[in-house]
Amino acid sequence: MDVYIAIYAIQSLLNELLEEDLKNLTKLQGRIELIQTNLSKLMSILEIAESGQESDEGTRKWVGETRQAVYEIKFLLDSSRKEGSVFKRSHSFKDVGSRIKVVEDKITALESDSRVRHIEPRQLRIQKQRRTQLHQAVPDFVGLEKDLEALVKRLVGDDRVQDSQVVCLIGETGVGKTTLAKRIYYHEEIKNHFQAFAWIYVSQQWKLEDVLQWILFNLEPEKGKKPDRVFKAHELVNELFGVQQRKRCLIVLDGLWSNGFWDLLRPAFPTKQNRSKVLITTRSVEIAIHIDQTHVGCYLYEQRRLNEKESWELLKKKIGHRLNIAGEYGEYDDEDENDDGASSIQSFETCASLEEEDDSTDFPDISTPEDGIQDPKNQLEVERVGKEIVDRCAGLPQAIVLLGGILTTKSTITEWKMVHQNLDSYSRRGRSSQEKAGIRDVLSLSYHDLPYQLKPCFLYMGNFPDDYKISTRKLYFLWAAEGFLPSESTGGKNQESIADTGESYLGELAQRCMVKVVVDELTGRFKTCQLHDFTRELCLLKGKDENFLNRVPFSHETNSISSPSSSPTVASIRNAHRLSIAVEYDFNNCFPTAKLEHIRSALFFSRLSDRRNLQPTLELLCNESKLLKVLSLERFDFGRKLSKAIGDLVHLRYLSLRGSKFHELPHSIGNLKYLQTLDLRLPFSICLTIPNVIRNLNQLRHLYLPPSHTSAEKLQLSHLCKLKILKNFDTRVSDYRDIFKLTALQKLSAVIELETEKLQAVCIYLSLNSTRLRDSSLRVRHFFQSERELNLLKQLVGCGTLRKLDLIGTINKLPEHGLFTRSLVKLTLRNSMLKENPMATLEKLPNLHSLSLRKNAVETNELHCTSQGFPQLRILEIQGQRSVENWTVEEGAMPKLRSLKIDECVNLKMVPEGIRYIATLRELVIANMPDSFKNRVQVVQEEVGESSARTERNLSVKMFETSPDYTTQLEHRSPGSTSAVLRSFSPKILPKEWENA
Repeated sequence: MDVYIAIYAIQSLLNELLEEDLKNLTKLQGRIELIQTNLSKLMSILEIAESGQESDEGTRKWVGETRQAVYEIKFLLDSSRKEGSVFKRSHSFKDVGSRIKVVEDKITALESDSRVRHIEPRQLRIQKQRRTQLHQAVPDFVGLEKDLEALVKRLVGDDRVQDSQVVCLIGETGVGKTTLAKRIYYHEEIKNHFQAFAWIYVSQQWKLEDVLQWILFNLEPEKGKKPDRVFKAHELVNELFGVQQRKRCLIVLDGLWSNGFWDLLRPAFPTKQNRSKVLITTRSVEIAIHIDQTHVGCYLYEQRRLNEKESWELLKKKIGHRLNIAGEYGEYDDEDENDDGASSIQSFETCASLEEEDDSTDFPDISTPEDGIQDPKNQLEVERVGKEIVDRCAGLPQAIVLLGGILTTKSTITEWKMVHQNLDSYSRRGRSSQEKAGIRDVLSLSYHDLPYQLKPCFLYMGNFPDDYKISTRKLYFLWAAEGFLPSESTGGKNQESIADTGESYLGELAQRCMVKVVVDELTGRFKTCQLHDFTRELCLLKGKDENFLNRVPFSHETNSISSPSSSPTVASIRNAHRLSIAVEYDFNNCFPTAKLEHIRSALFFSRLSDRRNLQPTLELLCNESKLLKVLSLERFDFGRKLSKAIGDLVHLRYLSLRGSKFHELPHSIGNLKYLQTLDLRLPFSICLTIPNVIRNLNQLRHLYLPPSHTSAEKLQLSHLCKLKILKNFDTRVSDYRDIFKLTALQKLSAVIELETEKLQAVCIYLSLNSTRLRDSSLRVRHFFQSERELNLLKQLVGCGTLRKLDLIGTINKLPEHGLFTRSLVKLTLRNSMLKENPMATLEKLPNLHSLSLRKNAVETNELHCTSQGFPQLRILEIQGQRSVENWTVEEGAMPKLRSLKIDECVNLKMVPEGIRYIATLRELVIANMPDSFKNRVQVVQEEVGESSARTERNLSVKMFETSPDYTTQLEHRSPGSTSAVLRSFSPKILPKEWENA
């Protein structure tokens, strides 16, 4: 077991001891907390000592002694366990105290060792170094420019070459197949040639129906939406076949792993015409040959490794910003690949910029100046060592990128040489000294080089299924519940929040190229993250070696699992403390004889198209795993009422039931006194009945209520003095004054329906607490007609913390643009009945990113957007505006618009001609509009297509009808519901983010 993982396990055991109701425990509490602090300090010192142990015999010996002491401490505490309880109840206070005394003595002896003293100054420097600013990396691509152009020509059908309907990229792990495929996918000629795009990582879903529906959703969203009935595979195959005949499509199948899977998909791809194309990446030459034999017009391309010159250039691109080495960095496009709208594909190397911390009060940098890599006189030596390092990668781009991630954290030549030395030591294990390092050696070094606090954070990402896009906020809360992030209980005015600390940890993992991240353009913070395919293998291997995690994966993730009971992972479940389970089968059949009392963390994952009933599984866990700290059961069916046995899991810190189906929350939920995160964001069509017991959860930091909920009495939340995030607070269910008493609140999302005086009190609260309350999102139902009410509206839109605002109700006149807060990024108006053109005011809001005018927002017959208006607008939706006949957009307006949706504006004569000047526009959605309007849209589409070469864009135009009784069907699915969401909506197209809110 890795010593750092062992120390985290010890700290977890000590936390559990603190939670036990032992007599006289208060006498030990201070000593236990001091031990935890000293353990954290010990980990930091140990990490620095290990990094330099090759050159110091005394330090190396101290490291060995420390490891042995840590394992002895863990064994001492582990031996105190008993089934059903953390520690034996029969232990007297004296017995527990004596064990704590042994632990204290061991740690004191380690800290007081004279060999530690020369380590600590270097520790302080490295702590400072880790807080340096993350850089924004450009996509790394070197050496295959001519190959790229040739492959593009084959796909677009250049007359000079024989075009191929299927292009298959073959290559070993780490050679960069996906990187090349993405360069092709986002190439200018490709974007201009094809009309629809779909990218799917094949092993994400092996079920044929799931894959076909995902491809259809990308090619034609109106075809790929969840149907009223379940389509069979052959029906979906026929539909996909037809789409490719109607329009030019490019479909990427990334990571194809099976001949059989290709055989199932092959009938969906036409063979007698070449308008649409398929791009495939695979590691297997046999699969590529099989595809060539079974499909007409297949071109096989075997990707080569980089030569020495190309390898050095790639490393310079990764770390050259830290050196004075000349290099070519400017010719590569640094566009946001996710702007294309074709899919949610992430860039191969995405490292986000974070605001650099103020180091004015930090420790001085004591690195040796003459040894610095940025010193101009050292550049020849830096280049020599760098070339020796990159030579060990044998031309594998992924290995070079990983090494670049390590070197970005090193600031001296000595540290670079240590990296070289460590890489050689890994390379010599199992091969001759003449052999080059492989991708696995570099991966092992990358993990070894991680700071101690990042190792468990990295291993924890192995919980998630292959190609799973992880919400960063969810990940931070999971890390905190597991004890991987510093406790917030220490206080201090400069204390970082869980999100801040988690982001700094994830940022360093991204900088080291261990994970890839996507940045939210509105906040500049990380939005989602996922493991690279090659680092995922390392994560799972290390997790297994350290007994950190046991996974029961989806069947597509491994070819060796024929049934759940045959999996070696399942066989070892009795030793697991953490479980990650992909639900494709009955849980009881999966673990018929396993004992689950040792489980501390359980995350369950469902298929996109399969919402199984997990009530029996929940009851089993509640009976067998009473020590659970983390439980995630998202998008499952629990029947009418969630089992009351959930209240037996009194040690829970994290509970997520997001997207699941049930209608009543049991009273026993109030027993979870240690709970920090509770996520109850059920589907918007379900109105959840919540008993008034959440007030008992006084350790709660993050509360996500359902978008629609009710309670037999006022739901009291005022006692949650540690609450920092409150989502979907509803003044019709809870007393509006409760939010005034939440003194730690930092983020608020609320539905507000109040009288004028009470709404004014809310506005005053938001204004007075703008420093602590970082952002607020409000949906306000109110009529702003009288002079007093209009003044209240001015006060509301001027609240400094307001980021998102949804106004429902008549508004006689919008406030002047100067009265709106600059923090407002999203605005929705419903039934406002505005008699003047609202664009004259709204287009002047400097940071507005999203605007929705829904159902009778205006009564005017004309909308007008002037030049330079809406400078930051990305998304615009005009829905249900029956009075609007004319809409003009001047050239220069909305220069950053990406998505425009026009729905049920039945009297609108035509799409504004000015949209042809918006070079950033990628998506135009037309829904529920007359045929005459659609015909005019086709003319605009052709004109835009003619200018694509100049604007470098590919505009996707989607036209469809939705069922007129769609909202009625939703009401019918939730009989008796007084859903706040459904009552406030009347659109035909619901916001995507609220479908599973």
